[in-house]
Amino acid sequence: MNKIITIGRQFGSGGRDIGKLVAEKLGFAFYDRDLIALASEKSGMSHAVLSEADEKAASPWLYAAVGQSGQTGFMPTNDTLFAVQSQIILDIAKTENAVIVGRCADYILRDEPVELLNVYLYASDEARIKRVSERMGITGQQALQKMKRHDKQRKFYYDFYTDRKWASHVNYHLTLDSGKFGDEGTAEIIAAAMNLK
Repeated sequence: MNKIITIGRQFGSGGRDIGKLVAEKLGFAFYDRDLIALASEKSGMSHAVLSEADEKAASPWLYAAVGQSGQTGFMPTNDTLFAVQSQIILDIAKTENAVIVGRCADYILRDEPVELLNVYLYASDEARIKRVSERMGITGQQALQKMKRHDKQRKFYYDFYTDRKWASHVNYHLTLDSGKFGDEGTAEIIAAAMNLK
């Protein structure tokens, strides 16, 4: 049975960096933005177009407009990407041990015969602002605005494509304050939890 760690995360909590550290510690494959490239290959759609739709739900107004116009066979790019990425995530779970960041992977794999560890990472606004502003070379205020926008998108995306609520502790086996433990410490805890399972 393959071992899969999924990581849901607040923007700026270090999900990508920590996920990579966990994968290195355990010798697992790591998937985050490369899922977009895999989806592009599988679907034949432009990488740039899919990147724009990544972890964003289609606007409900779009569905209303499509329904009123009577079009058939239309699927928004966001829905196409979710469907293709979901199949890729299912295929990964069948073939290897992996750490998968975001993309509703915890929900997609909920009924699969894998050893699953669902993790959610958060941090204080102060810690996230520091990480985002340093990484992107922007002011604290700009970082805060970016955090709010991305978290809102992630919540809408997750709630839209699942029957769950984003960031709710009941969806995860482990929730961690990455600002409290740091990247290395957080990765150590996650790796230890996977080994305990």
